[in-house]
Amino acid sequence: MKKILSIILPVLLVLGCCIGAFASEGGLKAALSGDKTLKFNSDGTFKILMFNDTQDVGKNGNPKMTDFLKKAIDTEKPDLVVFVGDQLSDVYPIATAEDYAIAIENICKPLEERGIPFLATLGNHDHDRASVLDEAGQYALYDRFTMNYATENGPDPFTYNVEIKTHDGSKTALNIYMMDSNNKAPEGGYAGIEADQLAWYNETSASLKAANGGTAVPSINFQHIPVKEIYNLFKECDWNTDGAIYARRDGKWYVLDENKIVNDGGRLGEAPCSENFDHITGQYQAWLENGDIIGAFFGHDHVNSYWGVTDDGIKMGYNGGSGFRSYGDGGYRSVRVFEFNEDDVANYTTRLIFHDDLMEQKAGFVFADYVSPALLTKVMKVVYFLFGWAIKMFQK
Repeated sequence: MKKILSIILPVLLVLGCCIGAFASEGGLKAALSGDKTLKFNSDGTFKILMFNDTQDVGKNGNPKMTDFLKKAIDTEKPDLVVFVGDQLSDVYPIATAEDYAIAIENICKPLEERGIPFLATLGNHDHDRASVLDEAGQYALYDRFTMNYATENGPDPFTYNVEIKTHDGSKTALNIYMMDSNNKAPEGGYAGIEADQLAWYNETSASLKAANGGTAVPSINFQHIPVKEIYNLFKECDWNTDGAIYARRDGKWYVLDENKIVNDGGRLGEAPCSENFDHITGQYQAWLENGDIIGAFFGHDHVNSYWGVTDDGIKMGYNGGSGFRSYGDGGYRSVRVFEFNEDDVANYTTRLIFHDDLMEQKAGFVFADYVSPALLTKVMKVVYFLFGWAIKMFQK
């Protein structure tokens, strides 16, 4: 028996050290105790990594994406990872439910192995796959992993909130909303959130505020499709203005407003494909009324990674696409990092990690990048160069 123990104990010790090296402080405790309460670390810090548009499928998944994910989490050692939609690819019409199960496993397993909690919500392409794998089926695949910290407390499996407690557990210091922004709108474009989701958000915000002595709990909102107010960060311009992009939604040209954009290396490659301009969700207005949203960050537009502050003081922006099966921004595919301190949660910092800055193997040539929506602006520049005078006459 002593000989057996002399072999087993060192092995267990090594395994424990390996787990401790990778796991977040809160995630390791959760893995050992089964308690899924997220807390700030003992030094008052909390770090979130945001991935979106991994858009993979099956056994032929692109290793560049998974290698990027693993390297980012091993480098940053986050306390939480959020997947903000389009985890599933839409470019393989013959993909099976098994293919999609493998795609989800490919992004969740590295976190499970490292004891890092994660949350996920859906994007439009996840909804596009509903005939093969419905919403409940997708949730069941995420929920196979113990590091899935979704609470199932919202109106659907992928709309919910998760509270982050202070390091001593005495109060909620930060709240996270994961919102399923659905798919297409009946009148065209994208729908954004629905009435039952908005009602749930308002009730949850009020409940958190009441529990916090009447003060709104600082909250960050993650969802795939941007709210239309993302255009608050732009100003209209002429077609030949440096950096101008063409928005097919209204046929206008826009450039980022330098007075509102925070320069952290973020990039603009396409006009925001937001919820439909004519489809009123009321989400942004509710944020203002409740006074709790300190940030709203989106995916969907793969070649956008900028962020800024709206006229109303809300920080809004993007992480660029993280995957390689669909179009992206070359080596500027990214992960967005958020770092909070429990003593001043609202003044968090955020930064980007670009693929080619992190990885020894660079992105190289990606065919999908050349069929990007960013191509529309290039085409329209030629059209306006040749026929701009006629277009202006017609517009008058």
